[in-house]
Amino acid sequence: MAQTTYDSQFWANAWKQYRLSGNKRRPDPKAWVEFWNHFSTRYAQHNEDTKQTHQKIIDNLICQRAFEPGDTLLDIGCGPGTYALPLAAKGIVVTGLDTAGQMLTALQTKAEKAGLASMITSWQADWNELPSEPAYDVTFAAKSPAINDYDSLMKMTKVTRKTCCLIGFAGKHDLELRRLLWERLLNEPSPSPSFDIIYPLNILYQEGYRPNISFYSYSHTEREPLAYLIEHYTRYFAMLGVSGPDVEDSIRKFLQDRAIDEHCTEKSSTTIGVMWWKTH
Repeated sequence: MAQTTYDSQFWANAWKQYRLSGNKRRPDPKAWVEFWNHFSTRYAQHNEDTKQTHQKIIDNLICQRAFEPGDTLLDIGCGPGTYALPLAAKGIVVTGLDTAGQMLTALQTKAEKAGLASMITSWQADWNELPSEPAYDVTFAAKSPAINDYDSLMKMTKVTRKTCCLIGFAGKHDLELRRLLWERLLNEPSPSPSFDIIYPLNILYQEGYRPNISFYSYSHTEREPLAYLIEHYTRYFAMLGVSGPDVEDSIRKFLQDRAIDEHCTEKSSTTIGVMWWKTH
């Protein structure tokens, strides 16, 4: 019996299989961008409710000397500034990269209100189309779908001069309403996250890097307007190819039955891994 070689290619293949064996309903990239554009303002508001967790992560990374004030940093899939804003507030010169233009608009609006506009540049572009050459002191990606395989991971090390930082799910991630709606509409268990930090961690180890990693677990409860949730989940499932009058009626009835004063409670529970490594 041949012995298994646990090299970087093994983990690259395992990552691919994990991704393919999870959620088989994958949206068209353009539909994904349109979805996030539509809900960019609400997403930015959610960041306000969880900013203490994001701030703690940034503070700990600076204490660990992952990066320092004055560094230039590329935030891959920056959204409305979940991490770009607290990074800039610490003196990091941030370029926020995203394919969703409305997310970048939300980022710039928040940066101006916070007096951080001079520290943050927004750039609407696809990570895969950037040249693989050193251009930043730090590359940073937090739960970004742009980093989803061996090549996109290793590209982070080619674009940076000093440090890479990758934040991803570490097993546990649950949105209660989404999970229950998935089971109701599709009659199957809701899939696991398409990303798990174990795969890039092992790839980097096998490639000779020695990543530092910390884990954070947190839960959150958000009281959301009923009308927003109906639209959000109708668009979400339509993006995955699950649509039609019956689907929309089912979503509406499910949420209305749980609503109090035209609001529903959305509960989330997450564990993430925060990993950083020196490239030289």
